[in-house]
Amino acid sequence: MKRLVVVALLACGSPSTPVEPTGRATGNGSGSGVQPTSATCDAVRPKVEELYRAAARGGDPARVNEVVSDNTTMVMNDCAKAPDKAAACITAATTVHELEARCLEPIDEEGTEGDRVAR
Repeated sequence: MKRLVVVALLACGSPSTPVEPTGRATGNGSGSGVQPTSATCDAVRPKVEELYRAAARGGDPARVNEVVSDNTTMVMNDCAKAPDKAAACITAATTVHELEARCLEPIDEEGTEGDRVAR
């Protein structure tokens, strides 16, 4: 399954202008305790990169950085749609398979997002 996702992503290419969260939390600490979207997703980015880098071992070494970057962008885009829920799910994931099966919007055979399945 993970190879299908990677192949689908590589076949589709990456967007010319990737969506990158840029907001930062500011204030005096008297807020509600809810982190802004970017901080929540930014906090899990290193874990996502680590999972994809581990999964890419044994593949084409020349393409590891590209595969990790493309897949991390995909996860960050999904994370931005529901940051609190996605970040918690990503934090709990221990493998790429688990991350993709539980935390991401499903992708159909054509590489497009399908209807979200309740989990």
